[in-house]
This record gives sequence, structure tokens and C-alpha cells, in this order.
Amino acid sequence: MAYLQRMVATASPSDVALFQQAARKVCPFSERALLAAGPSLRALSLLKGEAFLRANDRAHEVAVVVSGLLREYFLLPDGTERTKAFIEPGAFSGSLADLISGRPSRAWIVAEQPSRLLTLPAKEVVALARRHASWARFRIRATEALLLLKAEREYELLGLDAAARYSAFQQRYPGLESVVAARHVASYLGITPVHLSRLRRQRTLAARAQARAR
Repeated sequence: MAYLQRMVATASPSDVALFQQAARKVCPFSERALLAAGPSLRALSLLKGEAFLRANDRAHEVAVVVSGLLREYFLLPDGTERTKAFIEPGAFSGSLADLISGRPSRAWIVAEQPSRLLTLPAKEVVALARRHASWARFRIRATEALLLLKAEREYELLGLDAAARYSAFQQRYPGLESVVAARHVASYLGITPVHLSRLRRQRTLAARAQARAR
């Protein structure tokens, strides 16, 4: 897996505005609290296949995806990948669980497309939370969101069959299938690429039957 020299630059005013917009989706922010984060923001460019975070490294920054696509996954000893999530533009990444625990990361976070991120050091988020109530709420809300998503994913994997999991994936990530490899979609669903191909074929046949019945 590529882990190249990062292309880091100072965040532009439009970058800062986008970061503020993404932060406000997590919780309300005062203007003063958001402006306080500006000097620590950095723009990071990743090539396709380049890692934002590697397993066994320590997570030390959070990021908002400006453009492109990230994939979070676990790499098993036999080389099998288990996709945890896809991170689309406007969403945060950074392996929050590893940031909270302080332990080396269990997950890889890799660019599936050429991607541009805005990064903020995790230690700066902690410092901001000490000075601003908005950032303290951000940390709480982000943790809550992680727990809710984790519970939803557990339910999908343990309580739904493959067809229902596929429907849930399509609702969560509309249009994503056209830009990521089928094997990554299959690993997210916990099935084989062959099984995914079968599900897609069944969907196509069902849609054709419905069209003929109209």
C-alpha cells in the first residue's frame, strides 16, 4: 500500500469555510470558536492508493474530505480486507476510536480517488475544547455519532440478510457503486464479489420484470 510524501499546504479561506460547514453539521458552533481552529488547519492532497492513516500508526489528526473519497478498512493477517466505511466529501475521518484510546490504529484509511483533505491535529481539538464550549460539544457529538454508526453497522451485519444489507448500503452511499471496486463494496457488505454480482443480477431482473408489468 502506498504511503507517499504528503503534499501539505496552508488552508485557504474557502477551505476554512468548508471546514466550518462540516463542523456545524456535527453540532452548533459559535463563530469565535470556529475561527480559533483556522490557524491550525492544513490542506492535504493524497494520490489514489495513498494512506491518510496506516494500521499500527498512532492516529493524531482529524480530517474533513474536501474532494475525492476515503475508505476505512481492516487488513486481516491473510491479506483479506474488511471495509469499515467510505468517507465522502463533507464528512469527517480520522479513526475516532483510535484517537480516543490513544492506541495504535487498527484500521487503514486510504484514498480511493485522488483526494484533498483539511486536517486538524487531535491535540488541537482537545485544546480548543478546553477553551470553547462549542468544541467540547463537538467532541461529545462526534463520539455519539460514532457509537450510533457502530450500532447500525452491527445490526446490519448481524440482523439483516445480504440483500437487505445491500439496500442499506445503497441508501447510505447513493451512487458510490459506480466509482469504487466491486470487491470493496462486497467486503463492506460481508459477502464475496460473486455473491454481490448475483445480488446485482437479481435486482436487474426484478427491475425489468416490474417495467414489463407496467
